[in-house]
Amino acid sequence: MHKFQHAKNTVRYYILIVFLLAFLFVSNDFGLIDVQKTAIIMAAGIDREEDTFIVTSQVAVPQSAGQNPSTKAVQIVSRGKTIADAFDEINAKTGWYPKLVFCNLLLLGSKAAEENVFDALDFFLRDEYLTDNCFVAVCDGFAKDLLNVSALVDSASSLAITKVLSSHAKRVGTVLPSTLREFSIGYFGDGSGFLPLLSKQAQQEEIGNSSSPPSQNNGSSGSSSGGSSNQNSGQAGGEMPQNQPVFSAQETALFVEGKKSETLTPQETFAVSAVMNKLQLAPYTVISSDGYCTLTIKDNAPKIRLSIENGIPILKIRITFSAGIRDYSKAQDLSEISDAGDVPTGVFTLAKKQMESDLFSAFEKSRGVNCDLFGIKSLLEKYENKHYKKLKDAILQTVRLDVDVSFRNVR
Repeated sequence: MHKFQHAKNTVRYYILIVFLLAFLFVSNDFGLIDVQKTAIIMAAGIDREEDTFIVTSQVAVPQSAGQNPSTKAVQIVSRGKTIADAFDEINAKTGWYPKLVFCNLLLLGSKAAEENVFDALDFFLRDEYLTDNCFVAVCDGFAKDLLNVSALVDSASSLAITKVLSSHAKRVGTVLPSTLREFSIGYFGDGSGFLPLLSKQAQQEEIGNSSSPPSQNNGSSGSSSGGSSNQNSGQAGGEMPQNQPVFSAQETALFVEGKKSETLTPQETFAVSAVMNKLQLAPYTVISSDGYCTLTIKDNAPKIRLSIENGIPILKIRITFSAGIRDYSKAQDLSEISDAGDVPTGVFTLAKKQMESDLFSAFEKSRGVNCDLFGIKSLLEKYENKHYKKLKDAILQTVRLDVDVSFRNVR
């Protein structure tokens, strides 16, 4: 009886503790920081000048009720001998405490990419609040200048950039996006990696001898802070913004030991994406003898494997595409237009040759800088482990590429 009473009291004590903890959870405010004192960083650009890091933080500015509901952002530039030192300078300059919880983009300038980029990125790996799924990209020139751009498709340049790096762009093969986690795995694994190479392009291109003024391709802000604070001022009356650039990330930068070493063209990027990712409704334009034909790749089935034949490592890539015609640069008969599966004769053969050529080109570029773009060492360890110790050091130079691409009709 005594034991039963003791057990009953224990249950009551536990229930009381649960209620007490629940009360503290919904009522306390410890650990919170006033939003007016917090710099909510949406993106961080990293540049270098010798041994000094220059960090451009794009900060979301709180909007009061009744103001424009779109995101308003300002850029704050800070310097430091370490990335942490540079972020601490934000608080010293503004009184805002920097928070990286909502940071979805890390942008590296070309000077930062000439050195080991993990001199800077290791700070973000240590930060327990930053998600390792944030995008990482590199750009030509200064990251500060790209974040200061007044973008066309969004009120903050970082939001416009992340749209370019989205899952949709990955599915159609136009971009090879990389997150901090993925890039870190490659760096700490075999020392290789890739990042999308961002650039800005004119909203409107000059056609022929048009008398209209050329589009400005350098954004509307040249200041180091507050670059996008007034980005929507021209849209208040419903007018379309003029001369604001758009972003592109169709080229891909290859990294070896954390340093930018080579660049893949948009065509090579698409070919590598077809090996690494599942494509869906991806456009693919083929040059034929009498015009241009754009195919729609409904899906792809890539297979990649490494084998050792007579002591020679061979990387075998097999891809099967299911595709139909989307458009042709020459007029066709009505019977041909009505069926997306009616692909002109010889187009699939040309597409096969073009895709294989782009894959060989990307392979040779990566081999030339000793970048393990296709994960060859990992495949060697997984499928030919008995040869791993013997071949791992020289395999990128001795491996042969065997590619077989096939296109089949969606019908």
